[in-house]
Amino acid sequence: MRTNMKQILILTILFLILIVSGCKNSQENHEALSGSYYTCPMHPSVVSTEPGACPVCNMSLIKVEKNENEHAGHQGNFITIDKRKQELAGIKTDTVKLRNITSASTIVGTVAIDEEQVKTISSRVKGRIEKLFIKNTGVYIKKGDPLYSIYSEQLQADEKEYLSLLEKHKTADTTKQLIKELAEAAKNKLLFWGLSEKQISDLEKSGNASSLVTFYSPEAGYVTEVNITEGMYVEEGSTLLKIISLHKVWVEAQVYSNEISTIEESKRFQVFSESNPKEVYTGKLVYNNPVIEEGKRIYLLKIRVNNPKGNLIPGTLVSVVPEKLFANVLAVPKSAVLLEKMKTVWVLAHDNTFEQRMVETGAENNYWIEITSGLKQGDIVVTEGAYLINSEFILKSGAGQRHEH
Repeated sequence: MRTNMKQILILTILFLILIVSGCKNSQENHEALSGSYYTCPMHPSVVSTEPGACPVCNMSLIKVEKNENEHAGHQGNFITIDKRKQELAGIKTDTVKLRNITSASTIVGTVAIDEEQVKTISSRVKGRIEKLFIKNTGVYIKKGDPLYSIYSEQLQADEKEYLSLLEKHKTADTTKQLIKELAEAAKNKLLFWGLSEKQISDLEKSGNASSLVTFYSPEAGYVTEVNITEGMYVEEGSTLLKIISLHKVWVEAQVYSNEISTIEESKRFQVFSESNPKEVYTGKLVYNNPVIEEGKRIYLLKIRVNNPKGNLIPGTLVSVVPEKLFANVLAVPKSAVLLEKMKTVWVLAHDNTFEQRMVETGAENNYWIEITSGLKQGDIVVTEGAYLINSEFILKSGAGQRHEH
């Protein structure tokens, strides 16, 4: 009897020890999860109260600060990230607004030179090239940049004649009007040779004819040909350089016969470049010609595209879509939409706090996607760094706390 009582007493003591130990461990785990703890960025289920390595992938555990009351009173998934962390993560945002987007299938095209935009620079006078400012092709020059300096006896003589007539006009009495007309004719001859108004004005101020005259580029563009060298003698009309302006370019593309019907209906296109995806270029179909290639009928398309900033460089690949517009639809960059079990975006709720929202989408192309539900005009969405915010949210909250709808 006494032995049984002793056994019962020992079991009771052990049971109480286990209960106390369990409560203590539970309290420690709660403190770990409610305060700071360490976890693996690749395996959020791994949680530790001390730094170390992940037992799954051996990555170093990172420290996470968790505040249970951080988003008290809010429903949904929220996370607060301070400004410095946002900058380090490269988080960028954009405002949701109405846009015109296309949903047609994309055609791959190549930017090519528009031959009508090639400017040939010819010598206006006979002479010797003393200095050449542009010696290589492929160089971009601005309008007004110097091209070459030439020594021309004929041009120098015409400058002296103009200066002489200006001097006579100052002292003439009865023939003043006649000399004025002769001086105007001499000035027009200099303009014909290619001198600018500024160069003539500088000539008048100096009163001395220069042995060398510099000629400047009439427009901006890329140099495609250089046909002269320093010391070379040139005749009047000799081709010196060729410059291509990129204000308009060709986009050349190929489509199969089953796709041409959509193309012919449109005639107008929007062009997108990977180097500048937010810039939309407009183009018009000028030429299409069917050819037989390896037993298939292929249409060669030439689309003239406006390129006012000159950012479309010949030889680069671009995406081309027929201009079928969906007017006045809410759209965001495709990078803003996360494709998981459901489509979600991160929205700037207030200050440095972001809210995860589910969205429904409609028309889309390579760069934009229509939002039919879940966002309103004026909302600010994360366009770059959304996946990083997602990872940070999982680390802080655990994947099991996310909304599943």
